[in-house]
Amino acid sequence: MTINLRTWQHEAMQNYQQALKASRRSILWEATPGAGKTTAALQLCLHQMNELGRERLIIVVPTTHLKSQWAQAARQFQIDIDSKFRNRRDWALDYHGVTVTYQQIANHPKLYQRLSEGAVVVLDEIHHAGDGLSWGDGLREAFKDAEFVLALSGTAFRSDNSTIPFVKYEDDISQPDYVYAYGRAIEDGVCRSVAFFTYGGEMAWLEDDNIIEAKFTDRLTSSSESRRLRAALDPTSGWMHTMLEDAHKMLVETRREHPDAGGLLVAADQEHAHQLAALLQEVSRTRPTVVVSDDRAASNKIKKFADSQRPWLVAVNMVSEGVDIPRLRVGVYATTITTRLYFRQFLGRIVRMTPQPDGVQVAYCYLPADLRLKMLAEHIEREQRHFVATQVEREEDDDVEPLARQPIPEWKALRSTNHGIESVIVHGGQLSLWGGADQVGQPAVVKQQLKQKVAERVVQATKSEKKAALTKQIKHLVAAYHHKSGKPYPQIHAYLNKKQGVQSQAYCTERQLERRAEILGMLLQKN
Repeated sequence: MTINLRTWQHEAMQNYQQALKASRRSILWEATPGAGKTTAALQLCLHQMNELGRERLIIVVPTTHLKSQWAQAARQFQIDIDSKFRNRRDWALDYHGVTVTYQQIANHPKLYQRLSEGAVVVLDEIHHAGDGLSWGDGLREAFKDAEFVLALSGTAFRSDNSTIPFVKYEDDISQPDYVYAYGRAIEDGVCRSVAFFTYGGEMAWLEDDNIIEAKFTDRLTSSSESRRLRAALDPTSGWMHTMLEDAHKMLVETRREHPDAGGLLVAADQEHAHQLAALLQEVSRTRPTVVVSDDRAASNKIKKFADSQRPWLVAVNMVSEGVDIPRLRVGVYATTITTRLYFRQFLGRIVRMTPQPDGVQVAYCYLPADLRLKMLAEHIEREQRHFVATQVEREEDDDVEPLARQPIPEWKALRSTNHGIESVIVHGGQLSLWGGADQVGQPAVVKQQLKQKVAERVVQATKSEKKAALTKQIKHLVAAYHHKSGKPYPQIHAYLNKKQGVQSQAYCTERQLERRAEILGMLLQKN
């Protein structure tokens, strides 16, 4: 059958053809969430089976739900995939291949070593291969004799020190064979732009019988930062009500032009999810769909929600990546996870384009004005490679005691006050979109101004503009690392200069500035 590929998917296939000419047996494609990695991967598999005679296809995914989703996508290519395959039995001859989880591979790598002979293998969201030592070791053993391995990732960035199987590294940084970045996906009209609404306020919590009050603008220790965020997200503190109310108003306004548009709220844990779902039901006067990992019906709930017009989906981590619900337009980030990896995966759920009369589509993300989250929002269009820290760097950071080793005092969230929208971030910059505070509560006005701003996006930046943007990013990262580590600014820059072999940042090339930002990002994740 004929599948119309996007420009980037054609480019990825050209990269694949070049790899074949070079007799390479594995490649890594990194494409922003929502860009259509599955379609491109299946096109490669079709070529492997029809043109090169591969008899088997093995697709490895991080979660059970994605097994059936891949099988459904493969049917469009007339490829039959067994999504119910179990390690206890052998290959079924009436299927072209199977979908299995990384855990299944780790449990029985020798089985898959035998099954992968003469097979093409797709490793979806390959960064999960670093989730545990057994997962990475299992993959290496299972697929060392496979005919061809395609690794996929929406973001190959990880915060640990584990190398990822079937990924090349240069100077301890992962090197994808093909990259399709979020910024380009916006320019190509493949993904929606995201407008981030950050909410400030004053949080109060009880810690060791002491009442502590702090705003998101206050400088705190790492542990206190986490408690401040937890206090804001606590459904009983009162802070969440304002943000949920505004998010629902925006969803209602969005549904005027996109009638089945949906909203996604990610919570910190299962109990938190149910509590926030109750609060959201009170605000929206509709009953959200709640999906938690312990629910055996989770996959069916996600599918039913995707095919319905229900407004809200509340989840913990079931829809963090890979789940395709294009109608999601509004996101509420109500989890305590502040890693780039999870943040990017969450955004991937709300940026998928859908056919609409108006060509300018914007997704709306609501989140606390926590410095860590604001930095992620500002840097969303910057790509981040997986960086493996060296022993020297780990030793230099030993003066910062890991949070896990610190004594955790008893604490309790108290009443907190949400002061409303603190900032709006689009394309990495904070915007002033309205004439007065009275317009903030008018989603139709805000939405129209945001769409105009998105439509004005500059497609191509000059090298000077790119380096200026990188310098600004590095400034924010250095400040954040200074705050977390306590190290003076000159010491941080001296370390970076030594690491990169440059006299000063002023002499850095564009690539060296990118590398500088990558190193700082990794240092921040470690702390």
